[in-house]
Amino acid sequence: MAVDAADDTDLIADGWQLVRPSAFVDLIGPFYQRRDEGRTRFCFRVQPKHDNTQGRPHGGMILSFLDEALGLSAHFVRPQETFFTIGFDCQLIGGSVIGDLVVAETQVISATRTLMFIRGDCRVGDRVIASASGTWKRVANKSPW
Repeated sequence: MAVDAADDTDLIADGWQLVRPSAFVDLIGPFYQRRDEGRTRFCFRVQPKHDNTQGRPHGGMILSFLDEALGLSAHFVRPQETFFTIGFDCQLIGGSVIGDLVVAETQVISATRTLMFIRGDCRVGDRVIASASGTWKRVANKSPW
């Protein structure tokens, strides 16, 4: 099944916005974000470039997506600051296939002056396929975004 960003026009129509570009996200994305009803969510559609040779996304793709989603959540809380992942734990619970829409919902658990603790789950429909939590550290320089 051929899947590309052109298939994501339904996401744009539904209020999803393209995540800020970066060289890494350009390689593995596109990723989308949506903040509504007090929730922060991110999504991507599984494409052939994510294939682990079994018609499913590579586990590293799911981890990378969650790392990006949780990290962006830190940026939403403090947009003028830059944060980097210093700890990340992820459990791959279920699977998805090419063409699936993978949605992550994130939650900032706690924030100190220099650290942010964030968790999130990935779902395909109602099924949880991954769960992650991590720690992000603030760095002194201003955010490039």
